[in-house]
Amino acid sequence: MAEICLIEDKESYYQISDFDSENEDFNSIFLKIDQSLKEKMQDVVFSLAAVKVLYSSHLAVFVRINQVLRKNDLNFILVDISPEIKNLLQITQLNSIFPVFDTMEDFHKSSSETAKGRNRKASFEWQIVKDSDGSAKVMCKGNMVSGESLNELQKSVVEFYNISFDFSKLLSMDQESLSFLDVLSAKHSVQIAGANEDLIEQFRQKQICEKVKIQ
Repeated sequence: MAEICLIEDKESYYQISDFDSENEDFNSIFLKIDQSLKEKMQDVVFSLAAVKVLYSSHLAVFVRINQVLRKNDLNFILVDISPEIKNLLQITQLNSIFPVFDTMEDFHKSSSETAKGRNRKASFEWQIVKDSDGSAKVMCKGNMVSGESLNELQKSVVEFYNISFDFSKLLSMDQESLSFLDVLSAKHSVQIAGANEDLIEQFRQKQICEKVKIQ
């Protein structure tokens, strides 16, 4: 039997590549993954670029690996999938159990977008200043996206009829944030100041400009 391929530590995940399913043992790779996780807990990305065929015994090992990872809130990810193997994963419905990407490039792109989304969610900040007449001014900063901060903002502004938003430090809004603004403007008097050109264009497309006063 050929020497089992190495598992590379990519800092945020382990990568398994150049694995020959016809000459190497899938159970051995399971043991190597188990040993690696004892040293550092992180996701496992398995490249099937060199895998020509998969049998039920191979799929059973995939399920075992995934079970171990999921117990530790980690992901088992398959990349570099041939059309034949992709079809097999769909038939067995394993593609619904763990992430599958056609290429390593697709995986990296998805990871990058996920990281950006996390950063955007973490960056949204807001502050409410109540006026003496019962109206409120809301100062927003960062990227307004769906998440806990937006949910808290929605709850906080419903008690005010006149609401003024300061968007001079707001960089972007996602669709859920735009929908929140659209619904809010239907029942409240809303003014917006300091919005950049990209935001104003989004307001036009969503027809929010017809419902709010933009300064």
